[in-house]
Amino acid sequence: MSSYRFVGKLCGYLCEGCKEPLAGARVRLYRAVRETTERAVANPKDTFALVGPDEIEAKASRLIAEAEIDEQGGFAFALGADQKYGGEAFEIDVYCATVPHGKPTPKAPAPRQFSVTTLQPQWRELGDVRVAGWEYCISARFWCYLRGLFGAWTICGHVKICKTGAPLGGVRVFAFDRDWLQDDALGSAVTSGTGGFRIDYTTADFAKTIFPAVNLELFGGPDIYFRIETLGGTVLLAENPSRGRDADRENRGPCFCVELCVAEQPSIQPTVLSAFTNLGGYDFTNGGVDTGGTGLTSDSRALFSTVRLNGILAKLLNNQPLEYMFEAKDLTGGGGYIQISAAQIARTEIGKLEVYAPAFLNDPNPVKTRPYTVNGTAGPSELVTTFTGDGWIRVPQDSDVFGAGNFVANGNMINLMTTTLDAWTAKDMTGLGAGQSAALVGGGLASDRIYGLRMWVREAGNPGSAILAGECARAAIDNTLYNSELHHPDWAGWSTPGQRAVYLVDIQELQAGGCVELSDSLTVLLTAAHPNLGPVSVTMTGPGGPYSFTVPAAASGQRFGTATPNGWVFANLPDCAYIVTLEVAVLLTTGDATPGDLFDQIAFCKKSAP
Repeated sequence: MSSYRFVGKLCGYLCEGCKEPLAGARVRLYRAVRETTERAVANPKDTFALVGPDEIEAKASRLIAEAEIDEQGGFAFALGADQKYGGEAFEIDVYCATVPHGKPTPKAPAPRQFSVTTLQPQWRELGDVRVAGWEYCISARFWCYLRGLFGAWTICGHVKICKTGAPLGGVRVFAFDRDWLQDDALGSAVTSGTGGFRIDYTTADFAKTIFPAVNLELFGGPDIYFRIETLGGTVLLAENPSRGRDADRENRGPCFCVELCVAEQPSIQPTVLSAFTNLGGYDFTNGGVDTGGTGLTSDSRALFSTVRLNGILAKLLNNQPLEYMFEAKDLTGGGGYIQISAAQIARTEIGKLEVYAPAFLNDPNPVKTRPYTVNGTAGPSELVTTFTGDGWIRVPQDSDVFGAGNFVANGNMINLMTTTLDAWTAKDMTGLGAGQSAALVGGGLASDRIYGLRMWVREAGNPGSAILAGECARAAIDNTLYNSELHHPDWAGWSTPGQRAVYLVDIQELQAGGCVELSDSLTVLLTAAHPNLGPVSVTMTGPGGPYSFTVPAAASGQRFGTATPNGWVFANLPDCAYIVTLEVAVLLTTGDATPGDLFDQIAFCKKSAP
């Protein structure tokens, strides 16, 4: 049976010119009940329909395969004999446990599944695989209706200069619902360079009242009006709340798109904006990390141990004291973003308190400093900032260098102990000998785990002001250790738990007799293994040396087998003692430092036969 690869992209329109990938949803392929030409060529907009629980159960036996939609809306299927698939038409459904940018609601909504179309892929030969692609964007009418079922509402808009039509970036847009007794703040967002913004909110954000038992929102949706400010707090547009009662703003649905303008280009004072950009010394925003693929750094390393998350840290947001926090998402194991807790953060120096305080006349060092830390130890020589009750870090607000002092940030936010992100179960290498594949024991080599890391900032004490301030979409992390590596047990053997990689060297001729003299041959065995294996070398010291060896080629993260002499002959060596050294590099980094190479050695004596 032939192999098939079906790839595609799915998105949903919020309105014309505003769409989103269906990230996190799952595409399900079902065997068609009957391959009618009419349905297989029908426009998907005519075949959309919600699929109820009973229907899902009824068609379960026809399920061919399912795949998750990635952050860009892409999905891929490998089909063939295992799926009993032979290239025929199939039904395409989408299963949503939530929707993109959905915010938590008081009661989690039920998952939904909907049918898109029946498709007969147009397969084309690509080597020994048949390939077909399909892309579709769901109409706003259907997609916004589905978002409404999840209680997920959104405003998508643009801000421009009224006179010129030029886009206005870097300003904050606030959205409100005009209500009978009190207006509801729906949320805010900062415009992009093209003037675009998006505000996500829930039904509960506009249905709340001061009377818990009464819902005074008499109509189906919010009545929306806006305010626009610079990031420094200068008001550029303040719509009258009554604007929300106009026909184009009243009773808006789950998706609302709007064009706003301000009278003049504002004179915006220079503002420092917080931005998470780096993992240690690797700037992931400028190619320092392969965030779209492997998650490895630009020099092919995975992260390990404690990693410094840094960039630009400001004191203020919207002229208010700033708080920040980080989240991590396990892309290997699945699941969403989870807030990084204080217990996962090592002591981090985030800046210094600078005070002008000469100790005496003409003090050559009149400016005194003390470090400001997260999770440090408060005392005469160190200041420690605090966490909020919900785990956000408060940025120090000291701002008087000639008084109590001025906080100067150094760009560090947290030192993340990546070992806390997963259990990182050690691999048991009991029974592995030099020259053998490390895949034979311990369940095989470990693999990197891929995480997303992102930073949020907000005005102190104002959850509704939170905005994303930088995201590393993919970062490879590996903290796996290797236990019970028994090094050359035939002579002077040793074993130490918690090794960073597998690295074994031995001499085959010593395995039978231990410490014996070699006269006829020398067979050097080695095993070097790690998912991020770097250079591996075998050398020998002794009279006339050093002597080099050729090591086996790399395969699946390891090199194992026999190391062969590189241009020299054992029989020509003078009688003496020699030391064989295996050196193994592991491509890991904390972002600022790399682990040292690993060494294993074994000695022998050569004595020519009489």
